[in-house]
Amino acid sequence: MSQHQKFNIKNESRVPLEYEWRVPEKYTNEVSLQPVKSVLMPNQVQEIFATFTALKKKHYEISAPLTAKNLFDYVKHEVGFFNPGSGLNMVNAKTVN
Repeated sequence: MSQHQKFNIKNESRVPLEYEWRVPEKYTNEVSLQPVKSVLMPNQVQEIFATFTALKKKHYEISAPLTAKNLFDYVKHEVGFFNPGSGLNMVNAKTVN
């Protein structure tokens, strides 16, 4: 018999995050989380579908950590950032008449 539950997670930060559920390998047949991995934009809410199927009668205590990675590129958002090749280098520019 399986139990199903829906819940939401929200990115309350101002930067995009990539997240991933890490169900311990020994419980991968009992626990399912969907989506397992996704990207959350700032203030975005994601609905998660969890399924638990007990394979035998016993007491289960399972932790499935959620890991998140910041997708914000600090270098590109600094004041004065220069992207090489994005414009003309004025020092080496030659005027054609």
